[in-house]
This record gives sequence, C-alpha cells and structure tokens, in this order.
Amino acid sequence: MDTRKDVQWAFLYFVITVLLGLSLRVSYIADVFFNVRHVTHSHSHIGLLGWIYTILTSLICQHYLRKEDRKPYLILFICTQLSIFGMLFSFPFGGYFLYSIIFSSLFVLCTYWFSIFFLRRSKKYAFIRFSITKSVDTEPECPLSLKFVRWGVYFLILSSLGIWLLPVTIVKAGKGSDWYNSALYFFLHFQYNGWFLAVLLGLLVSEIEHKSLLSSKQLSTTLYCFVIGTIGSVTLSWVGFFDQPLLYIIGNISGFLLLISVYNLYTAYIRLERPALLMQVFLLLLAIKTVCMFLGSFPWIAKEVLANREFIISYLHFTFLGVIGFGVLHFLQKHLHIRFPYWSISLYATAFVGSEALITYKGVAIWGDLPLPDNYYLLLVVLSSPFIIAVGYWCCIIFNKTKDSPTQKV
Repeated sequence: MDTRKDVQWAFLYFVITVLLGLSLRVSYIADVFFNVRHVTHSHSHIGLLGWIYTILTSLICQHYLRKEDRKPYLILFICTQLSIFGMLFSFPFGGYFLYSIIFSSLFVLCTYWFSIFFLRRSKKYAFIRFSITKSVDTEPECPLSLKFVRWGVYFLILSSLGIWLLPVTIVKAGKGSDWYNSALYFFLHFQYNGWFLAVLLGLLVSEIEHKSLLSSKQLSTTLYCFVIGTIGSVTLSWVGFFDQPLLYIIGNISGFLLLISVYNLYTAYIRLERPALLMQVFLLLLAIKTVCMFLGSFPWIAKEVLANREFIISYLHFTFLGVIGFGVLHFLQKHLHIRFPYWSISLYATAFVGSEALITYKGVAIWGDLPLPDNYYLLLVVLSSPFIIAVGYWCCIIFNKTKDSPTQKV
C-alpha cells in the first residue's frame, strides 16, 4: 500500500501543531488576538490526533496491508481527515463546545472503524509477507512485530473509554474534579504510552525479529513485559489524585517491567551490523522516559513532580517531540525512503534539547526557589523557533518529492 499522500497530510498537521505551539509561547511576551485556552486545546488535539495518529496509521498500513486494501482504506482516511479538520476549525474559536465535541466524537468513531479495518486485514497479509510458518501442515505463526502493533490498536480502543467517561464524571463530580482528570489521564496514558509506543516498538521489532538477535522466548517476554507494564502503569497517572499505597506498588512493578522491555530491545538493536543513528536516539530517549516513569512510582518523587506543572509539560513534550518524533523520522526513512537532511535533523534536535532544558529548569527553579532569567519567555520563543524551519522543510520535501533516495539515511 502506498501511503505517501497520507504522510503529506500528517506533516501538514505537524507544521500546524508547531505553529500553534509557538504562538502559545509568543502569547507570554506579546498581546495576541486569540483565546490562549482555546488554542491550547487545538494545539493538543491536532498534535495527538492529527499529526501522530495520521503518521502512525500510515506507517502500519504501509507495512502490514496489501495494495488492494487501499480503496476501502481511502474512504476511512477521508472521513478521519474531515473530523480532524472539524476540530482544527472549531477548537480555536470555542474550546470545548457543541461543534468541537461533535467532531471529536466523530474522530473516536473513525478510530473504531480503523481498528476493525486493520485488525481484520493485517494478520493475513503478515503471514504472506513474512512467510513465518512452523511447518507445511501447521498454522502460520503471527510475527511478533505485528503482535506489538495489534496491542497498540487494542490500547487505542481502550483509551477511548476515558473520553466517553468524561461527560459522566462532569455530571457526577464536576468538570476539573479528580474523577474527571483521572478519566482524561486514562485516555492520554493509553494513547502515548500504549498506542503510540506499541506501534513504534512493533516496527522496531520487525527489523530484529528475524536476525536471531533475541530468541523467540526473549522477544515474547519483552512483549509481555511491555503490555503488562503499560496496563499497570496507568496507576501512575492517578497517584496525584488518589494517594493510595496500592497505586504506587502497581506502578512500581509496572515501571520495572517496562524497563526490562526497553533494555531487551535496546541491547538487541545495537547488535545490528549497521544500527541507524535515529533509532539509537529514539531508544535512548525512550530509556530516559521509562526511567522517569519508574522514578515516578516512588511517593516522595511523585508528589513533587505531579505538583509542578512545568515538569509535566516538559515530560509530555519530551515524549511527543523527542521519543515519538525521532522514532517516526527513522521509520519514514526506513520504510518510505524519505531522506531528511542531516542539518534539518540537527536543527530540530537543537530546538528540542534547548526548549526542554529551559522548561525543565523552570520546574527545578519553582521546586528549589531558584531565580529565572528575566527574559525567560523570550528565550523559550527563540529556542523553539528552529522547530518551524526544520518541520517546515520536511513538509516541503514530502510534498515536492514523490520518491527519495533510499541510500542516504541518518
């Protein structure tokens, strides 16, 4: 299946997300004509549901589906983009109101449609493509990489439970209550820790599962550790609202299981003959993120971090711009042969490291009562600006070139 057009749409959303994010940072140093809260909602929805969702579905359809599946997928894709455009043109003008809620609900229904579509078609094609059989007379064995991805789709479905619970919690406990926030964090957790990461790790496993870098038993253990760890670590999203020892215990065990899965994949991948730099960066950032999650399972750390808004913002941007961002760039080069110049990736990395360091320092400053630079917000805008150049250039590459050289990779 050729999903290059879909990738173009995804990068268009990426550019819009970056522009919205930069405009929010500009709002701290200048008068703006828009409602900051409404644009914040638009920024988060287009980033998660526009950019990341579209690029991940494109990647797994490219990797696991047949060309003849393109026609029914196209209808689904168009419906999904209409719901995303609806959110893009409703959230900035009214935040959560009738029209934005309608388009958000339509998007969730489209994810159900996609889940059924993908789960029905992917397994059969994977058997044919990878030719994994135990013997002529036995049932073909599902590739482990596809098991990761399918679990990602299950997490996508599971995450929507948090969305449907939001109106219930508003009626029962009120908007902004602990129960409301718990439902919202449930959705976010199974999105970026479940659906997003399961897909990227599944694509990673597809590169190593046939090279005998890990035994089938070790790979299966890695999958089980990831799945159980992801399900259990949802409790770490709730400890800030319900200070129960059992939540910390479950979160601690789950965080340790996630560390095992990341360690196994990292040690396997670096044993490849020519491991790609972008994938090494992805795995390094994923390891840092997982360590931070594990540390958050200790009460004395969790209470300090969850009470500090800057730490939360830093962690979320670290995940989306760092872990997810570098992972996606690698797989676009690996599977779609889209070459991103080294200078543009370096510029993106500079903006990522600089802005993350500044936001994290503000969190430390609030925690330790340290001084902030007088021009903090101006510095944040300056350090974030290279995102526009890098992502904008990538968008031009993808729109202007239908094919790129598969030989030049970072």
